[in-house]
Formats: sequence, structure tokens, C-alpha cells
Amino acid sequence: MNVPSNRLFDLYRYYSKSLQSVYPIKEAQGLIEILIEHFFDVSKIRLLTESDLRLSESELLTLHFAVKRLKNEEPVQYVTGQTIFCDHWFDVDQSVLIPRPETEQLVEICAGFLSESSNSGVIADIGTGSGCIAICLALRFPHLRVEAFDVSEAALKTAEHNAVRLGAKVSFQQFDVLNDPFPGSGVSYQLVVSNPPYVLMSEKDSMRNNVLGFEPHQALFVPDNDPLMFYRAIAQMVRPLLGSEGMLAFEINERMRSPVSLLLEKEGYHQIRMYQDFHGKDRFVTALR
Repeated sequence: MNVPSNRLFDLYRYYSKSLQSVYPIKEAQGLIEILIEHFFDVSKIRLLTESDLRLSESELLTLHFAVKRLKNEEPVQYVTGQTIFCDHWFDVDQSVLIPRPETEQLVEICAGFLSESSNSGVIADIGTGSGCIAICLALRFPHLRVEAFDVSEAALKTAEHNAVRLGAKVSFQQFDVLNDPFPGSGVSYQLVVSNPPYVLMSEKDSMRNNVLGFEPHQALFVPDNDPLMFYRAIAQMVRPLLGSEGMLAFEINERMRSPVSLLLEKEGYHQIRMYQDFHGKDRFVTALR
């Protein structure tokens, strides 16, 4: 390990420059700032204004190996083990997808519906991953029962850990939506929400290695010849379980606006509504039973 000194600002400049082989300089600087704040509790303001901040030998090693992981294009969220979603910190590892900022909009859409609905009912989150959607809804609507399902046992462990740490009351259960009967509580559901796999296999070539090399493919990709497989299975399975004005909400591939809408119409849903994300892309759809 050949570093200029143990002075934190010198290390910040040194490692930011060393990351330029992988990331543009501004992004590299931002990533090093995240590492410094996470591992050493030093904010960007302190980093830039307190010239006497120094690292111990063990802290130098911590930073060195964290930067090494970034150079291998591992996402910074996996390096720190955390990401923020809807103002809550979630623990993440390679068992789960890293929650995207766009998905916060799906939570807000669901919250808006629940705020205008009755004060009783059950919420189901299918394909919960880190638990971010289910947990955020449970924290916002503690009087409602929230159930969350995922095919991955490892993902469920991560989600359960997040729920306990954040104080959210969520019931978790393993479930393969393509092969298993729905294992829910059997009551009438007020809301079923899902952010299922929707990236086409043919889109792989356009994706960055920090996604392809580290995030679980099982939670990302669908075959080009059946991109609606999860939407179809969920829509068919849950419609009889939704209350009379229950809502189904999906995050979707922007290219699948029309196919998903037609699928929901065919399955008997009504008041089908499309929402765009903050990039102006068709990203969410809701439908009533």
C-alpha cells in the first residue's frame, strides 16, 4: 500500500485520482466522500475544511480495501453495506438488488392510494428483495398488516433484518410466484405491489458492469420471448384476493407500457393508470380489481 500520507485530505485526492480509470472524476470524488463518511464519520465539509484529520494504520487499510472493491466496479452500496431509500437506511448485500431512487415513487403512489382508502386491510409486496417497499409502507401505515414475499431465502433474511432494525412490523415468507400457490393470509388485500424482474436479456449489453457483475440476475432479467411472465402470474393470482376496490401496483420496463396495460385489461382490471418516473419514462402502472 503506497499512499502519500495518512492525512485524510491527501488520501481523498489520491484515491479519487486512482478511481479515474473506472469512473469520471466527479463521480470518483463522490464515491470516496461516501466511503470516508461511512467508515470514519467525516462529512464532506469537515474533509475539506479540517486539514489535520488523519487516519490510523487500521483505518488506512479499511479505506484501501474499500477503494480496491470500487476499482473492481463493485457498487458503493455493497461496499458500505448500506443505501438510503425513502429517508431510511437499508442494509444491502449481493443477495438483493440495490433499491433505486425511482422506486421511491412507487412507494409514494401506493401511499397516496392507502391514505384515501379505508383504515383496514392487508398489503402484499411480491418480490420484496431488501424489503424496502414493504418496510416503508409498514412504517407509514402501522395500523395495516403488511406481508412480503420473495423466492430468495437470502433476500428474505436481509429484508427481515432491515425490518427489525427499522422497527417495521412485516410478515415475510418464501414464495415462487411462477410455481407456488399464493401463500398469503387469505384475507382481502387492499393493495398488492410488486417490482418484479423486467430487464430484457437483450438489454444486458447496454448495462454497466457494476450491475451485471454484482447484482442478482434472478431479480433483474426476464427472457425476451416472455417479458410479462411475472406480471401475468401476479395479475392472475391476486385478482380474486383483492378487495372490491383493491389496487394492484407495478414497476415496469419503460418499453412495456402497452403490453402491461393490455394484460391487465385482459385479466379484468379497470381504471388502469400509467405514471412516469422523474426521468419522464413510463415506469409505474396501477389498476383496480
